[in-house]
Amino acid sequence: MKYSLILNKFEIDLSKLKRKLKSFEIDKLTGRINTDNEVELEEVDKVLVLENENFFSLEDLRKDISKIKFNEFNLRVKSYVKIPSGTIKKKLYLVVNKKLNENSENNVLIELFKEGKIKYRIFTYKEIKSKPKNNLTVLIENPRLVEEISDFLRLCLIFNLEFKVIHDNKTEFETLLNKAKKLTKGKLSEFNVEVIKDLKELDYVKIGFSKHSKKNEKDFVQFVKKNNKRLLFVFGNDTYGLSQKTRDSLDVSFSLGPDKVKPMKANQALAYVLGIYSNL
Repeated sequence: MKYSLILNKFEIDLSKLKRKLKSFEIDKLTGRINTDNEVELEEVDKVLVLENENFFSLEDLRKDISKIKFNEFNLRVKSYVKIPSGTIKKKLYLVVNKKLNENSENNVLIELFKEGKIKYRIFTYKEIKSKPKNNLTVLIENPRLVEEISDFLRLCLIFNLEFKVIHDNKTEFETLLNKAKKLTKGKLSEFNVEVIKDLKELDYVKIGFSKHSKKNEKDFVQFVKKNNKRLLFVFGNDTYGLSQKTRDSLDVSFSLGPDKVKPMKANQALAYVLGIYSNL
């Protein structure tokens, strides 16, 4: 079986990935993976499975597309020859007896290429097992800006983290969240953000970040190294920081960086902390 892989671009150690791929047979012409085994690599976001490969004719392409077991699908076409991908897609819309739906989660990819004569390959997307969440969760208190939420969403996606929010008005927050999802690139349709009203609702080791804390980054490193329980990183919004009520509910807090007059914004603090945490 032949696979094409879409990689998690934020999580790639190329030398490590190359070592892993040595266990697979690689097609010298295309660089694709040939294997009868399951492809499960942490660097892989999606797996494209080859359904068919043939010399190009519109009629044969239509027949092969019709054999795919979807009632509807999202069709993508990539052309490495002079035939425009838009032309192929437009003609298939006219002749395929299935619903071609750009919002469908059933993705089909057609590649046109030249190997002596013009050929085509049809790939379908294969779902792979989600990576398990780690023991770290992120929370921000009363975010006020769409951009603020968008930055947290992006970082949580990259590091595969759960994301929670303290907010008094769930409806108001969800409006902000929906706008932030539209702004943020990534697979967010099924990304849930839990809204709570008080830290006491959560059973975590609650670690806050505040310029008022007397403990610094070195103390943070030592604390995390000694703690194997579920951790909650708690951040305040860019305007007011952490409220006194939330600070009183923390198990411990730390200050970040040398500047206590103009501390980091919440998104900067999260990125900074995750950089430290991921290297422990």
